[in-house]
Amino acid sequence: MHVIAITGGTGSGKTTLVQSIVSKMAKKEILCLSSDSYYKDNPELSFLEREKINYDEPNAIDFNLLQQHINDLKLGKSIKVPKYCFKTHLRKREYVLVSPKKTLLIEGILILSNSELRKEFNLKIFLDCDRDLRLKRRVKRDVNQRGRNEKDIIHLFSKRLDSMHKKYVIPVKKYCDIIINTEEQVNYEKLIKKIKIL
Repeated sequence: MHVIAITGGTGSGKTTLVQSIVSKMAKKEILCLSSDSYYKDNPELSFLEREKINYDEPNAIDFNLLQQHINDLKLGKSIKVPKYCFKTHLRKREYVLVSPKKTLLIEGILILSNSELRKEFNLKIFLDCDRDLRLKRRVKRDVNQRGRNEKDIIHLFSKRLDSMHKKYVIPVKKYCDIIINTEEQVNYEKLIKKIKIL
């Protein structure tokens, strides 16, 4: 199984790239995981306490579970992928059962910040994008998909996301095999062809 990392800052186009790749490959050949599914579960904390957690640093991700799932898939085992609720900051009771396939795509902002997890990837792709455009995309997504308030998103971006981006996202660019500027419409055909022949 070939394992591919797709990373970059929030709003850099990771989901768009994943969807482009998936649309051009047979469903039986490719499996996608998002690190968003692997946020740590903190049911012992109150909602207000969970709201104060910094979800944009590596400690927020359950890397142990993610790595265990990758290892299980490599061994031909199915895994139970958690479902995470962004409104309550908790894992849901249900999960998604998935089976191993030829290619595994993992996308997430922090997936290359973990040195052990980095060893699992055969190909690492970094999506580069201007800060203001990433903010615009983040506002659109969080308002439409996560029920968030625009003013709160902009505040969070300037108060925390900018500094977390500089601290945890930019430094992993040096580990990547491919860097793509996603500020304009990108044709991913060459990349998809490369992935198909892995």
